[in-house]
Amino acid sequence: MCLCTAGCYAPLNNSGIATNKSWLEIPAKKTDFSGKQYDACYQFNLHFIPSHAEAQLDLRENCISACCWRSEKEEVVLDFNKNFEQNLKFYGRADKYTPGKITLKITHSNLLNTSAVHVSPGGAIKSNGTVKLKYQTVEDPVRLAQIQEENRRREEQLVAQLSQPQVKQTAAVPSDPQAEQRARELVQRTVGTDIDQYFYLIDKKYRQKNYIFLVSRRIYAAKLLPSGMYQVSCRAQMQSGPAANQLKSRTLSCGLWIADLAQNKVSPQDSVARKIRAQAQP
Repeated sequence: MCLCTAGCYAPLNNSGIATNKSWLEIPAKKTDFSGKQYDACYQFNLHFIPSHAEAQLDLRENCISACCWRSEKEEVVLDFNKNFEQNLKFYGRADKYTPGKITLKITHSNLLNTSAVHVSPGGAIKSNGTVKLKYQTVEDPVRLAQIQEENRRREEQLVAQLSQPQVKQTAAVPSDPQAEQRARELVQRTVGTDIDQYFYLIDKKYRQKNYIFLVSRRIYAAKLLPSGMYQVSCRAQMQSGPAANQLKSRTLSCGLWIADLAQNKVSPQDSVARKIRAQAQP
């Protein structure tokens, strides 16, 4: 007989803690000398419709691709429109979602050995962890025309350089800090969800072995290539270990990517990137 409050999800997590939602997972916990839990690492197993809404979130910070300690973060806000104005100004096009924010608050009862997540607005997340949003694509015609003109000038610059005598082709096309930023943003926007899925699968393998796998911030670096496209490297700082007090830090590659700003496309360049793309295929 379940002694939980109404709506209790009876099956236990890996840590032996019950939850009130099937999509709330508790991979790890901390206990005192008497065995009483004083902290736990929770994670949300959510799915998004439309799928591109997921790209608007920091899945690690939002406790989706990695677990978060309750003592450090009792409340998570999924803010789908956080970067709307910035994206509209930068790309000339951005999606606006409804609801724009979903708040998730975590509580725990030692008496019932149950962790609970409280969702606001109510009903925003289905019982199977599906988050279904409405969205509208907003465009800034002036900014779109400006980006098109910038790409045209870069293409003309590249054509002019390649048409020079062979002896002069050693001169590199000057890099543009704004173009570098657009290349990094293009990679994050295009394959960010695939990279999250890649880390999620790694985390799943670790949990099967009762290990903790925590991914922290990702670092993207862009380098201009002679072709005029950008090579973008992705690396993530992570910690792993058999227990919370035995975690070791290291850096993990999340792929080498080619960003084509003119075509607004991203393609994998190394084996890690190709693996990430392959795992993302249906």
